[in-house]
Amino acid sequence: MLKGHVFSKQLFGNPIFALFINTFLNGKNGVSNNYKNGMAVTPSGSTVTIDSGAVCIQGRFLEEDSSTTITAGTDNAFCKLVIEINLDKQNTESEFVQGTYKIVKGTSSYPNLIQTNIVKNNLGVYQYELARFKTSASGITEFTDMRTFLDFDSIYDTIETEYRTVLQQLQNELANIEDGSAYILKNGGGKIEGDLEVTNNFKSINIVSDNIANTKRK
Repeated sequence: MLKGHVFSKQLFGNPIFALFINTFLNGKNGVSNNYKNGMAVTPSGSTVTIDSGAVCIQGRFLEEDSSTTITAGTDNAFCKLVIEINLDKQNTESEFVQGTYKIVKGTSSYPNLIQTNIVKNNLGVYQYELARFKTSASGITEFTDMRTFLDFDSIYDTIETEYRTVLQQLQNELANIEDGSAYILKNGGGKIEGDLEVTNNFKSINIVSDNIANTKRK
């Protein structure tokens, strides 16, 4: 069944909107660098606190509106603090369950993340890493901030710069066509720099040159 998503009296479905945003961002994930406190992560003892901010993960936006503190535990582990999107779950009007903070652990090395193609399938799990660290009875050590950032101002600046570069190239090529430096015009002449090779007969009413060798006029 054909559906409309940007039409009158039609809903703009969240999977299509996520596809649009993810395509616009070329598949990049990251925290918005100019919204609230950028979801900064701070360790303290055996806990980590995520500050306010917003992040876009595979075309879907999540916001931390205040701050959240998570207990990391005291076992000897290699830990990654992630935001997990799980589209296999179902939200309700009163509860958001498809996105959550999670600490994934490994006993001898940092664990691999689950990153299925939730844009294409609109199903599955995708984990985005905020930070990594080690835990023990002494608390959190070797903390590393793993956030990536989306600078939307720079994105628009890049688009504008690329547009102006292409426009200037087109204007230069058009100018070369008009003055004959790029092509020999049918009327008005032009200039060739280098050798001219003609496969079949060459015909001309007049040939004017200061240096022509072995030229026959028909």
